[in-house]
Amino acid sequence: MDSHRIGFFGLVRRRLVVTIASSVGWLCAVLLFLAFWAGRFSLFQDIVIVVVSLLILGGIVFGAWVSLGLSFVDRWD
Repeated sequence: MDSHRIGFFGLVRRRLVVTIASSVGWLCAVLLFLAFWAGRFSLFQDIVIVVVSLLILGGIVFGAWVSLGLSFVDRWD
């Protein structure tokens, strides 16, 4: 394999690790929230907190993968 191909798989591997780690971290955080702190809020507030945290997770994962895509823009010209 050439070094360019290994470099590409290294970039993808980093994004996969970020995606999996942040998803597992989000799931643990939501479960801890629901187990210990959800009783202090109403059901609507609990849903809003989970949805907002999911949007933040989506932004982190989206940013990781978009940065990979943008790194190839100069190679298309």
